[in-house]
Amino acid sequence: MAHHKLPQNANFHRAPRICFVPFPSPGRLIPMIDLANLFSSRGAHSTIFITRGNAARFASLVCHAAASGRRICFRLIPFPADAGIPDNLQCADTVISSRFAAAVDLLAPLISRLLDEDTPDAIISDAYLPWTAGLAAEHRIPRYSFTGTGCFALAVERALLLKRPQDRAGSDSEPFLVPGLPDLVYLTRSKIAERTQPEIQRKELTKKALESDTSTVGLVVNSFPELEPGYAEYYERETGKPVYTVGPVSLCIERREDAVERGWGPEAAQEATRVLSWLDGREPGTVVYVCFGSLYDFPAAQVRDIGMGLVDSGVPFVWVVRDDVEVEAAMEEKGLVVRGWAPQLVVLEHAAVGGLLTHCGWGTITEATAAGVPTLTWPLFGDQFYNERLVAGVVGTGATVGAEKGSVWGEEVASNGLLVGREEVAESVRWLMKGYGRGDGVELIRRKAQEMKEKARKAMAEGGSSYKNIALIMEDIWRHKLENS
Repeated sequence: MAHHKLPQNANFHRAPRICFVPFPSPGRLIPMIDLANLFSSRGAHSTIFITRGNAARFASLVCHAAASGRRICFRLIPFPADAGIPDNLQCADTVISSRFAAAVDLLAPLISRLLDEDTPDAIISDAYLPWTAGLAAEHRIPRYSFTGTGCFALAVERALLLKRPQDRAGSDSEPFLVPGLPDLVYLTRSKIAERTQPEIQRKELTKKALESDTSTVGLVVNSFPELEPGYAEYYERETGKPVYTVGPVSLCIERREDAVERGWGPEAAQEATRVLSWLDGREPGTVVYVCFGSLYDFPAAQVRDIGMGLVDSGVPFVWVVRDDVEVEAAMEEKGLVVRGWAPQLVVLEHAAVGGLLTHCGWGTITEATAAGVPTLTWPLFGDQFYNERLVAGVVGTGATVGAEKGSVWGEEVASNGLLVGREEVAESVRWLMKGYGRGDGVELIRRKAQEMKEKARKAMAEGGSSYKNIALIMEDIWRHKLENS
């Protein structure tokens, strides 16, 4: 929350027991686990409800935290047999289906039974699991919504849903003003979430999430005020709900081993060693890290233009691709190609890395911010175009590659078109890393990225805004406990 103070003589009789219910997508699972770890570091009992198929991938950090004395654990949930999703396909990066969100809804009765057994004091659940609001009401405990994105994107999305300025644009490429925001923000219809996510799934999730707002006591956001100036306060005014900014949550990770294994487990150590050894042989600030997240599947022609654009730039690169992607030998000779997973936190913190080419997923944006790495933005779907406007427009820690539209998630290969060409990739990377080819401005971006890094760390440090907001949430949980006792 932006300007709230702890009450005088706040009296905690015991640390709260909080259950965390993440949506099974890497970009939402990982920060939720970080959040649970953050609360446990402050004395809370953190229980993460997770499906068996995901537990192995994400258990390492929780095990290490518990071994150090923190009260944090997993509760395993079997995916219902009638969901038709086997254990090895229980995360959104392994299955892309319009049935996936409906299958996740089948977890509700199982989680209800776990709440009966665990009797927590509060639920912190993903915004895309709005049915947890009903479970919280049944169990007479408060439910906090973990948004999965930032306040800026939430504000843009709310304005688009309620005021529909996009309907008055003359074409998909005509810019329109998103009304009512603290800054002048322009978009086009080709860049809004409703055009880049499966229509039925998007509408169902949005409708349910809005309905659950009435029984949600507060929003928990992986952000901090300086990253989105004025937007936490704006969203509080718009919704009437307190907004607690508690990020960047990735900064809760203190052990290098945890950062290496995060999201994959101990078996990732060998690949991490290969990546970090390669980076150790490069000069400081000379490598661009390229990662488009785990959910998007580029057409082959676009993969080739990305790879050849990186080669043409003359900049050393670490490029993360999906396991099944074909990469030409010339690309592997000029950079390091990583398949499936990379130790992103330690890569971004490595001295050799001087830039990031990203899809603008919110987790990656906050991690790059915490590391002080300037970004090139290439949004693909969902709220990523909104995040681009924040980074490249409002805050100024990045610049756009020039993507004017995305593809519908799950249908990107079928589209078989180029979103950004080889020349644009090469020119953008060369400009960010070497400072020429696109005019002035790169030094300002680098300076702002470093300034934001310092502000992120101050927010998370004792006495900072994120540090205080964790205490505020714990106090609020206790207040609800007293009121309902």
